[in-house]
Amino acid sequence: MANIKHVGQIINTQRRCVVVFREVPDEEDSCLVVDTDALSDWMHDDVINAVESPGAQASPNFYEYAQRTMFTDGSNMLQTMNARNILQKVKTDNIMMTPNQTSKVKLSELNSIIKENNEGAPVVAPEVDPNQLGMAGKDVSDTITESADPAPAMTTEPTMAPSTEGVLGDAEVAKGMISQAEYFEGEASRLRTEAYALDETLKPKRGRPAKAKTEAVS
Repeated sequence: MANIKHVGQIINTQRRCVVVFREVPDEEDSCLVVDTDALSDWMHDDVINAVESPGAQASPNFYEYAQRTMFTDGSNMLQTMNARNILQKVKTDNIMMTPNQTSKVKLSELNSIIKENNEGAPVVAPEVDPNQLGMAGKDVSDTITESADPAPAMTTEPTMAPSTEGVLGDAEVAKGMISQAEYFEGEASRLRTEAYALDETLKPKRGRPAKAKTEAVS
């Protein structure tokens, strides 16, 4: 099985999570995660599908992909996780990264390896400052709670309204659509490969198609 980046487990609670920010500036021993076990079904599926997408797997940090993709309700993924208080600060040594069923490494150790390979450069690029996010100042390492749905329904105001802070413009929406298209293209390719492995007769045959036979006209 191929490795999946950004996924792990909160050690002291054994709850599954997605690591959004692998490091918090000025708090290198902390990270921001999403407790996927606490998400509602639709949001859980959206986050997992996003994590497994080619775009997210190509990104060193999940927030880089989340800030340019959308949930199925049309809201920006990173902004929504922040607005709904889903992002949780946890110590990096309390996160066990689980890229596959057999490999495990603490996030603190992984961050150290990444820094060594990048001459001490910060693990998280300064594109987005996690300290500006609502949950960045609240350490929930020992107080993670279970919730069926993190917050009430989203506002009904149009998401494209001009001059509203945090609203996506056409370019951001277009990038999100492209990211979702990349995911579905990759998913379609994977499903075809699995289907052909189960039944090779379904696999299209190469070569020119045979000409249709025509009945002789008497």
